[in-house]
Amino acid sequence: MVVRRGLRAVVVVVVLGGVAGCALVRPRVPEGEPATAAALLADVAAQRQARTSLRARARLRTGLAGMWTREAVLVRRPDDVRVDVLSPFGLALALGVDGRALWVWPAAQGVRYDGEASPENLARFLGAPITVSDLVDVLMGLPPARTPVAPPVARRTADGEWEVLVPLADGVQTLWFDGATRRLARAAEQRGDGPVLRVGFADYQDGFPRTLEVESPALSSSAKLAYDAVEVNPVLEDGVFAPPPAPRVVPLEAAAAPPQS
Repeated sequence: MVVRRGLRAVVVVVVLGGVAGCALVRPRVPEGEPATAAALLADVAAQRQARTSLRARARLRTGLAGMWTREAVLVRRPDDVRVDVLSPFGLALALGVDGRALWVWPAAQGVRYDGEASPENLARFLGAPITVSDLVDVLMGLPPARTPVAPPVARRTADGEWEVLVPLADGVQTLWFDGATRRLARAAEQRGDGPVLRVGFADYQDGFPRTLEVESPALSSSAKLAYDAVEVNPVLEDGVFAPPPAPRVVPLEAAAAPPQS
């Protein structure tokens, strides 16, 4: 099916195109001063609460070819997302989540694919069982919010970072923070038999990362995102997340899922 390659491209953009929102600027913490899991996680939670919407332009590089693509990204809490893949001739492909609805629109085909934005559908196309709220967090440059089943634990690593283990009912989320600035450097999540997502945050400017590197072990894929322009907490109208009109609308199941390697 023609949509398969385009859909795979947009899926990579959505999963791996996490975009930084606003962040809290805090003074440099003395490197030797102990950190606690509660304090480090509270800072992440405060940033999550502060980032309510986002409008951004970015360049994404995936795979071994090293080709950069350009995207326009819109995000609004709690569950609205739109990603446009741009070509030199205009819009090539768009994907959106409007509450509970997931839609994919290859602009030149005159067909829109609609379905439920369920974890099952997201897992089918993204290769990881994540919820819409997880997707929103990743696109805003944050790790997915998790509720621990036991007290999180912080420890100092051999290279000076602070590592926080967040116990989950069926796995663990691990966050690493810079030893001096306490900024989030990396995040990983493991469930069941193996890792489901790894994210690296770098090139902080005014408190938020301008470079994001993501690895999806389930898809055996990785990507690097460079942020060109970010507007934090813009007012976004409901209509921008609604599925665009199309001459023909078919169920999302009719679009072949990207092959897994």
